[in-house]
Amino acid sequence: MQTKKDPRGSLACKCGALILLIAAAAGAALCSAAVVLLSCGYGTAESFQEDILCREAMESAMSRAGWYVLSDFDEGGYYMLSRYGGFSAQVYNGDPLPENLLGAYGELPEEILCQMSTDQFIWRDEAYTIVGYLSRDIPAGTNFALRRQMYGALRTMSFGGAMVLAALLWTAAAAALIFLLSAAGHRESREGIVLNWQDRIPLDAYLLCAGTAAAITASIAFDAHGMPMALEITVCGLGMLALGAVALAVLLTLATRLKKGRWWRNTVCWWLLRFCRRLWRGCWRAVKEFTAILPLTWRSVLAVGLVLYLQIFLFVPATYSDGAFFLLLLFVLDGALVLGAAVITHQLQKIRDMGRALAAGELDTKIDTRRMFQDIRAHAEDLNAIGDGMTRAVEQRLRSERLKTELITNVSHDIKTPLTSIVNYVDLLKTQELPPAAAEYLTVLDRQANRLRKLTEDLVEASKASTGNIAVRLEPIVVNEIVHQAVGDYDERLAAGRLEVIVNTYEGSLQAVADGRLLWRVLDNLLGNVCKYAMAGTRVYIDLMERDGRVVLSIKNVSRDQLNVSAEELMERFVRGDASRHTEGSGLGLNIARSLIDLMGGTFELSVDGDLFKAHLTLPAVEASASTASVPVLTEPELIARQKSRLAALTEEITARLKGG
Repeated sequence: MQTKKDPRGSLACKCGALILLIAAAAGAALCSAAVVLLSCGYGTAESFQEDILCREAMESAMSRAGWYVLSDFDEGGYYMLSRYGGFSAQVYNGDPLPENLLGAYGELPEEILCQMSTDQFIWRDEAYTIVGYLSRDIPAGTNFALRRQMYGALRTMSFGGAMVLAALLWTAAAAALIFLLSAAGHRESREGIVLNWQDRIPLDAYLLCAGTAAAITASIAFDAHGMPMALEITVCGLGMLALGAVALAVLLTLATRLKKGRWWRNTVCWWLLRFCRRLWRGCWRAVKEFTAILPLTWRSVLAVGLVLYLQIFLFVPATYSDGAFFLLLLFVLDGALVLGAAVITHQLQKIRDMGRALAAGELDTKIDTRRMFQDIRAHAEDLNAIGDGMTRAVEQRLRSERLKTELITNVSHDIKTPLTSIVNYVDLLKTQELPPAAAEYLTVLDRQANRLRKLTEDLVEASKASTGNIAVRLEPIVVNEIVHQAVGDYDERLAAGRLEVIVNTYEGSLQAVADGRLLWRVLDNLLGNVCKYAMAGTRVYIDLMERDGRVVLSIKNVSRDQLNVSAEELMERFVRGDASRHTEGSGLGLNIARSLIDLMGGTFELSVDGDLFKAHLTLPAVEASASTASVPVLTEPELIARQKSRLAALTEEITARLKGG
């Protein structure tokens, strides 16, 4: 199916519309002029000599003839009178009598078409009379000849018909103009708006050139006044046609540019504004970069110095009697300086409050940085970023701790289940008669199974102690009794290791706020380490005393092996004093002991001096505690908070231990 062509892109349609516009506009202008002339009475008299067209021309010609005769025949007046061919006049001093004749222009015609006289012509404060004559034989091309032709045309024209014809022609001209404006920018076989060469000229430059051309054309058309009448009309007509062409070109290019959009971008003013904008932005960027390399202190000094310099500059004119305006500027500068200092101080105060909030643990605190100065805003944004980072780190840490706790629980459960079966079957095998070699293997299997069970129990206990998941019942207990009981239980193992225990206890009952079960577990771990790692044939010192409202217990012994690790490393998980790891043990005893002491509100410290190993622990004395509830460590959240930092490496240590054991 063939698509219908758009007439707006057809060159033939555009040319036809242009011709129609010119013809209709010219005809409409003539008809409109005829309507105006007829409405003013032109061409309505019975004869030409009685019509306004003839009488106006006669009056003008007689006036010029009077000037011509009375001014000694100047050439300019004669040239103007030459346009009135067929006209002659006589000038009288007073009444038009033969004896008063002063002079004449032209010769009296043989056949007079029209005769007129002026009532009074004033020349140099004297009254004159001018009588004008128009010959029946009027030369062609003169003013009177053209006016007689105009009279004949108007005489034969109907006023109503002229109005209707003018309206129709103006309608046709408007339709042609609308079509041309609609077709502007459209080309045949091309989509969209297409710019021609004049549409690519900057709009303001184009309008300037069009206005200049219109002004030159109008001046030439108006300067044609004084030429022969036919030539003057021709020049004026061509001038009007040229003005119409300029106006039509301007309208067409405006229509095309408006359809294309963003017409203002193709102007010299836009280019200049954009250049000035880029220049300003470049200068401003250079100033910002220059000030950015300066420290904040120097920038502040520079700003204050600039304000002070302006004040000094304005102080001199402000001292005069009429310097009220400059005095007002001084007050404005001072106010601006005070206001700037207040704003900066307020912003610094907000940053200080933000720092205090972060230090107090309020990680959700934020600062609105939208209206802050650049350097202060950068610092505030850093604080906001720190708060966000700490929040994410805490959340990740809590999640990691939860996963680690779950891992310990699951691993312990998974180990206990097969381990229980192994221990049970080992016990059953012990009741059977086995060959000597199998009995020896069974002994090793029983020892290693018990060791693995002890390691699993230590893992669970270390996890619970680190996370605070152990029930703590704080009450006054007699520390002396627990110490002596623990030493008594280890008599055989101490004697087997040829260790002499010297106990220096407090005279009387020394009571502390603690959990007896947990304190027994601590002493069990410490004395167990003494039996494993102390040098045979040495002494073990256990001292118990009270100091500053605290019960202090210390255990000292000489290590059998060289201690090549620090005291802090010894309290970490899976760290043992013997690097060769030839003794039994999980490396969790000291870590468990420290965690249990922390849960009871005490302190646990180790010190190593050569081969001398010393464990130093303290507990709150009963006299220093108003009640067991007042002990800071009694609340579980606080106990958990103290142990959270130690839970971070639990999974890695457990995994390493399981892989190595």
